[in-house]
Amino acid sequence: MTRKTIETLHDTDYDTIVIGAGAVGCATACQLAARGFRTLLVDRGDFGAGTSSRSSRMLYSGLGYLAARYPLWQMPFRPADMIRRLLYTREVMRCRAELVRDMPGHLTKHRFHYPFRRGDRYPPWLVDLGFRLVEALDGWRVPLAYRRLALAQAAADSAMAAALGGPLRGVGVFEEYMYAWPERICVDTALDAERRGATIRTYAEVTAIAREGEDWVVTLEERAPEMQGRAQVRARMVVNAAGPWIDRVPGGGSGRRRVIGIKGVNVMVRLPEAFRGQGLEAFSRKGEPYYVFPWRDFHFIGPTETEVTANPDDIRVEEAEVDYILGEANHLFPGLQLTRADVLHCWCGVRPTSTRDGRTTSLPVEVAEDPAMPGLLAVTGSTIMLHRHAARQVARRVERRLGKRGPAPEGIISPPQDQGIGQMAAAEHVVRLADLIRRRLPDGLEPDLGRARAEALSRIAAASLGWSEARRQDELRHFEEDTARVYRQP
Repeated sequence: MTRKTIETLHDTDYDTIVIGAGAVGCATACQLAARGFRTLLVDRGDFGAGTSSRSSRMLYSGLGYLAARYPLWQMPFRPADMIRRLLYTREVMRCRAELVRDMPGHLTKHRFHYPFRRGDRYPPWLVDLGFRLVEALDGWRVPLAYRRLALAQAAADSAMAAALGGPLRGVGVFEEYMYAWPERICVDTALDAERRGATIRTYAEVTAIAREGEDWVVTLEERAPEMQGRAQVRARMVVNAAGPWIDRVPGGGSGRRRVIGIKGVNVMVRLPEAFRGQGLEAFSRKGEPYYVFPWRDFHFIGPTETEVTANPDDIRVEEAEVDYILGEANHLFPGLQLTRADVLHCWCGVRPTSTRDGRTTSLPVEVAEDPAMPGLLAVTGSTIMLHRHAARQVARRVERRLGKRGPAPEGIISPPQDQGIGQMAAAEHVVRLADLIRRRLPDGLEPDLGRARAEALSRIAAASLGWSEARRQDELRHFEEDTARVYRQP
């Protein structure tokens, strides 16, 4: 299938243009299209190729959102903050239940552990209360099945719990879900948006946004290989959902810094077979969240929590970060003695955290509009789990300005149906080989990161998309370069 030139979009008109095809952008396009708004979704790359593809891959139980950074004794004196945290946690748990209901094919369920260590900031009774509270905020629709076990019972039930080093006072156990394939959530949501009437253009970079009368004019530059071109499209409203790149979209804001990047590094390792399918959440010796998450036959451990200001495109995993993550794992499980030799690969992402008064804040999802730039919205502070919530907030803001036109979308977002790979490549906006391997097929999530089938898949893509032999070879080279850019290997 031949990709249409970008000039076919020139001088087209929309109600809304959504910039950024990560989880939030795709969900926003779906919400708007379903509600009857003429919607264009654009991204300078592929669906979910940025932060959405480098997340922790876990639905969070919401407990961390209740954890305040100030001393516990100050909690009674900050009722407004605690109320805000409770309301936000309730929204988190509702979103969790929604994903379990509407995306069952995109999730896997696992048993997780929470070690109670002597000297912890939060005493066991308070953690118990927190887990009960977050379940209650959800109305127990998708229980966490939390319980606290004595050391002997926890060790008898789980090899992972038995391997924990001391000093321990007990082990909490709960059930939680992970994204089986976070990149595919973005793809399937975008395709659902297209079925509902949205227009999609990947590999189209926004190079300018300008106000003309009551409308916005967005300039797009072609970024697909072997293609060139430029188009200007008009819309009554523009939604900047570019994640950690939100402040780097030309003309996409007032110049005020709206997000601060938090870099998170994850390290993939092989742990004992008896640990398979089980996970752990804890705090590092620095007091930061630390996890051991199951991933097929392996586990990935981390993360780091480092504030960064550089372009997210240039962020890479550093050796010291890998050493820190391995050191914390060995502290939790003294018998493992993990070294660099145990590392399969590692990766990092940049989480876009909203700012208030120049400081980061994890609360809440925000849809901002500068009074001097009416109709230009910026979405910050969301995660994959909250992507539908963020999209609904945007849709309500659009309806407030343009009026209601239709109902909000409902129903299951299905994983890909059985179809030929060539048909998939042609129907699902595949432009590069990396798009196919990493975000349309599960090969990119394998231990070899998709290299085993790259040659065969490149031939299928070439036949389906009309690539020349020279282009096919270029795509293989690009895939290797992209792998080296995204993943660090020993």
